[in-house]
Amino acid sequence: MSELAEAVRQHGTHHNLVDQTGKPEPATGPALDAILVPASRPAHNLDQAVALAQATRCTLLILCSRHVAAAEVRQLLAQRSFDNAIIVSLPDDYQHELLDFRALASIEDDLPAACSYRVTDLSTKRNLGLILARMLSWRRIFFLDDDIRDVNPADVHSTVSMLGSHPAAGMRVANFPDNSVVCHAYRMTGGPQDVFVTGAALAVDSQQSSGFFPDIYNEDWLFFYDVASAGRLGSSWREVTQLRYNPFADPRHAAWQEFGDVLAEGLYALLHLGVGMEHATSEYWSYFLDARRRFFDAIIRRAHTASPGIRDQLLLSVEAARECSAGISPDLFERYVRLWRQDLGAWEQRLAGIRPMPSLDSALETLGLARSANSRTADVASPSARR
Repeated sequence: MSELAEAVRQHGTHHNLVDQTGKPEPATGPALDAILVPASRPAHNLDQAVALAQATRCTLLILCSRHVAAAEVRQLLAQRSFDNAIIVSLPDDYQHELLDFRALASIEDDLPAACSYRVTDLSTKRNLGLILARMLSWRRIFFLDDDIRDVNPADVHSTVSMLGSHPAAGMRVANFPDNSVVCHAYRMTGGPQDVFVTGAALAVDSQQSSGFFPDIYNEDWLFFYDVASAGRLGSSWREVTQLRYNPFADPRHAAWQEFGDVLAEGLYALLHLGVGMEHATSEYWSYFLDARRRFFDAIIRRAHTASPGIRDQLLLSVEAARECSAGISPDLFERYVRLWRQDLGAWEQRLAGIRPMPSLDSALETLGLARSANSRTADVASPSARR
């Protein structure tokens, strides 16, 4: 690896790591089975998902927590005259043996303190969606975050149709760009910064894809890493938008992202070098952390070119990320990758053992979830979450 040290860098684009050769199938091609939404915002943010489910005539699975209430979702569905929906309300402490990633859990206390700043259940919801897809015999599923807008049925069909030759295929969130805080800073100071395929608008073949979403920033990049390394990550090159926000509003957000951002960017930098994960050693991570420092330095040098209205906030966020990065040992990245692969092997075995369930109720019971009385939608509460 030492001879590659000078070539190690953070890349502004990963365009060449996705495959765009898949041709959309005709409208009569294989149908989309379900749209899966890990919902955390108020119910009105589900309008886009409901419209897509109506247009594509598929099931809509809404996994609710935080600021979205099942009752409000039911009301929205009634207003839209849509009844092919499953609403799952997850408690904050939901656990299940199928979602046991004990190897990565063993390293949680060693991660930077900033990693615990923001608590999110996004990974749990997405992994639960993958499990339910297996149980309910859904093959073609589409993950859609509740802050994504401007998605039309034709674009979804074009993306989903790539699943015939790709285990996963995604869209690009180009406006507002889907980047980490520091990558936003890099772009806003004149650096060439692209966007990558995202889990926020991602089609997955649940029978071909065997990855899981770790509880870390850039969890989607880790989910489809093996697919990308095999040259089978599809991109329909269709673009969607997401709700605009100020990425520099809280410097702690940049620090929270840093470990996962370095991890993902470093792993994909290996793919640019044409080498495998066996090269993700402590030595390699030392080189990549040096490259990350140069990345920060470039932002700071160009900070004067940023808009005066955001310049101070931008610098505070970059400094917070840089401080977090400086405190991370290269050994920690090597350990994390090893434990992630260990959990991935166990996850693949668990997936292989999942058999189709005779009914939705059976699937929910297996997951420690219980159906609550409702009209035509399957509204689900989880009072008996099982380890």
